[in-house]
Amino acid sequence: MEFTLPGWIQGPLRRGLFSLEQFARHEMANHASAGAYAFLLSAFPAILIVLYGFSTLGKLLGWELAWVVSILSPYLESFGGTELFIDLLARPLSGWAGFFGFVNLIWTSRLLILSIQRGIRVIYSSPTRDSAFRENLLTIAVELASLVALIVILGMGQILKLFFQSTGWFPMRRILSSLVSLGISSLGPISLWLFTFFTYLKVPAHKPSTKHAFIASMLCLGSYMGMSSLLGMVLNTDRYGLLYGILGNLIVGLIRVYMFFWFYFFFAELCYTLENYDSLLFARFHRIDTSQKTPNTLERTLFSKPQRLFKRYAREFPAGSVIFQKGAPCGEAYYLYKGEVAVYLEDPASGGKPISILKEGEFFGEMACILKEPRTAWAVAQKETTVFVLPSPMFKGLLNQDPHAATRMVELLAARLSANNEQFRSIQPAR
Repeated sequence: MEFTLPGWIQGPLRRGLFSLEQFARHEMANHASAGAYAFLLSAFPAILIVLYGFSTLGKLLGWELAWVVSILSPYLESFGGTELFIDLLARPLSGWAGFFGFVNLIWTSRLLILSIQRGIRVIYSSPTRDSAFRENLLTIAVELASLVALIVILGMGQILKLFFQSTGWFPMRRILSSLVSLGISSLGPISLWLFTFFTYLKVPAHKPSTKHAFIASMLCLGSYMGMSSLLGMVLNTDRYGLLYGILGNLIVGLIRVYMFFWFYFFFAELCYTLENYDSLLFARFHRIDTSQKTPNTLERTLFSKPQRLFKRYAREFPAGSVIFQKGAPCGEAYYLYKGEVAVYLEDPASGGKPISILKEGEFFGEMACILKEPRTAWAVAQKETTVFVLPSPMFKGLLNQDPHAATRMVELLAARLSANNEQFRSIQPAR
């Protein structure tokens, strides 16, 4: 008895399997490690610059540095805790120390952005690179915007704090205090989501749709937040701090950062899968359809006869019907699933003979699709035939994503070229 899964399970399962396979094939775990390393290098000077900036501004305006440190305490624990930073901030940053700190931040941030760009390029198979000037300018712009936004948010928090402290009505003070605390606590998740969404959307050379980037980024953030909460229940940070001191906090922080980048690149693969799902699905279906090996139960269930492909792209042609004719505009390639197709150079109604008979498992009409030229022959169904009509972007995506399909296409073209040469030699007059 054939095992089947409901369609609402098959779709997400296929997309998840495609993403996981590509994640492993592209070695995204290494890119996640590089991203985590670069982030930790850039996060430390960024936090120092923010704190030193507020320490300088606080001395001018009479703010307490302890308030700023307490707000950032959840982010500082991974770098050794608030006590370490309070000791470091005994004097405000100024002069050459501030300049070199900012240069260090720019350099380490560039490593982070480059690790993101390289990982995305691998996923989208895009060898194109931006100029060095543009990459460095982008790094500086992103870093300055992030720092300015963080300082503005914290500054507004301080202003609101002073405002509700001056409010005499106690319930209003509690409400304003809760709103400020909620806004600051949501700063981290919102920043992570914005970073994920805009890099998914803007970094690839071939931009995905906003819908797919939004779905992938939301799933990334939700998965990370869920696993981070679970990790917080499993790992006892106080015990790590007791055993290893600052190093213990860094270990826990490194685990969280690496976990985020693992999810980041996995869901970047998912974003690519969502954008090219039909091409990936047809590539797997074609591989199973033309393979001599019997697929395992999972592959047979998910990929042997995917209803999505049959509903969208399969077409039935009765015997004798014309699939396409010479001179017709071209926008798709064809895959012969069941039946038989004859190819004619002249109108088959004139009684001419076909130049070739296509068998099941062959592509045809692909050259006009690739070259974007009118059809150079007629294709007629010899018997009841089922073909898949593949739009040009989907067909090109299939060849880019599936080495098996590309190799088979080369073999078919070579065989047809050899047959045409043989036929041409046979009709040449003898000398």
